[in-house]
Amino acid sequence: MEWATQRFQQLDSKKAKRIIDAAVSVFAEKGYDAANTNEIAKAAGIAVGSLFQYFKTKENLFRYVIQQGAGIIETDIGAILKAEISGREKLHRLMLLTVRACQKYPEYQQLYHEITAIGNQDFIVDIARELESYAAAGLIKLIKQGQERGDIRTDLPAEVLAFTVDNAMVMMQYSLSTPYFKGRAQLYQVAEPNEFAEQMTEILWSVLEKRS
Repeated sequence: MEWATQRFQQLDSKKAKRIIDAAVSVFAEKGYDAANTNEIAKAAGIAVGSLFQYFKTKENLFRYVIQQGAGIIETDIGAILKAEISGREKLHRLMLLTVRACQKYPEYQQLYHEITAIGNQDFIVDIARELESYAAAGLIKLIKQGQERGDIRTDLPAEVLAFTVDNAMVMMQYSLSTPYFKGRAQLYQVAEPNEFAEQMTEILWSVLEKRS
């Protein structure tokens, strides 16, 4: 389904980006329920009436924003899946991707944290599950690739191993992008982001690697 109107799709890329960036920022800060379309329009430098010419409802705007985030995930994980590299190196690139995503799209990480919070509307939870499905499918495929190649263990299902990696990535995201979890990470003297990615690669690969 197309969440944006044709008028929005015809906007120049800079204006469209400004509107989406404003929406991401407000949704990430306030959550869906408390987010105000007047505030989004003001942050984007447009009239609220114009905003509703681009997106018929606040829900449509929210769904479009999430769709953009899903597209980023698909593109980035897809590139790793296609690369002709070892399972360990694919895992390493996933950890680095997590770090770069937090650095480049910090508000998307905060938005993900908001939409998975307890008490959100059912449709928001459904959106979160849809977003997660992209990552889950990619991670399962990555593990199965390694199992077929012979460098990832086969005594456990690919789905369980992928779930383990996904949980580690989610906690990394929170630890690198949300205030509470950043403070929590400091209790454990977590290293700077790139070194943290290296360490997580070592830990996870020790779990995934096929023993001879």
